[in-house]
Amino acid sequence: MDELFLSYIHGNSSLHRLDPRTKLVALMIISVLLLQTFTFPKLGMFAAFFVLLAYLSGVSKRVFVRSIRPMLVFFTFIFLMHLFLTEGDPIFQIGVIRPTFEGLMAGTLITTRFVLLILFASLLTATTRSTLITNGIERLLRPLPLKRIGLSSFDIATMMSLSIRFVPVLLDNARQIRYAQIARGLDTRHNMFRTISTTITPMIRESVSTADELATAMESRCYQGDFRTSLFELKMRAADWGVLCGISGLAVLSFV
Repeated sequence: MDELFLSYIHGNSSLHRLDPRTKLVALMIISVLLLQTFTFPKLGMFAAFFVLLAYLSGVSKRVFVRSIRPMLVFFTFIFLMHLFLTEGDPIFQIGVIRPTFEGLMAGTLITTRFVLLILFASLLTATTRSTLITNGIERLLRPLPLKRIGLSSFDIATMMSLSIRFVPVLLDNARQIRYAQIARGLDTRHNMFRTISTTITPMIRESVSTADELATAMESRCYQGDFRTSLFELKMRAADWGVLCGISGLAVLSFV
């Protein structure tokens, strides 16, 4: 599971040692800044910043390649939609097929932003245990008056953490189902629609079964949504405050 999509990679780098709240807040700020970026030089700065963080984390580049691979169809769709549906000067024209230079620029810009968002998110999950992510989300949400709507910060944090954790599990299930079908003689190359239809049904059944087993395990351990203690106590250090100040300064400069 170490090299699956959005999985934790064991390490002892400076990024691994940061408080999860620091990394969560930094990811939110970087995501907002990326969505407000409309020029390639600024995207290049974010890409260079990611390369620096990836180097400091000590995580193999294969992990980030694997985080992008499941989203390639989505990225390709976004790029082609902008390439062919944006008005402007045509690159060439064959019948109704009319890609434009403006669409090429817009598609490249938006696709690059999404790629960087996924890469920064994978950097967070690769350097932070799911338990710590849960604790960090809970501590960030604790000041909010969620009890007025019948929720608690622990419920929301647990749901978000389980959602993140279920992504690599679902991908692993899909891969196992695909290998089992190939071993039984199913040709996955000539009929893509049949392959998808025969994979979705067992994936849904396996997902429901896994969720039911998880719910049973939580109930058997007397899980409650009220205040809970944690094995990992969070504590902000000087490095965390320095990172938050640096990210905040970057955000101010970007908006200015």
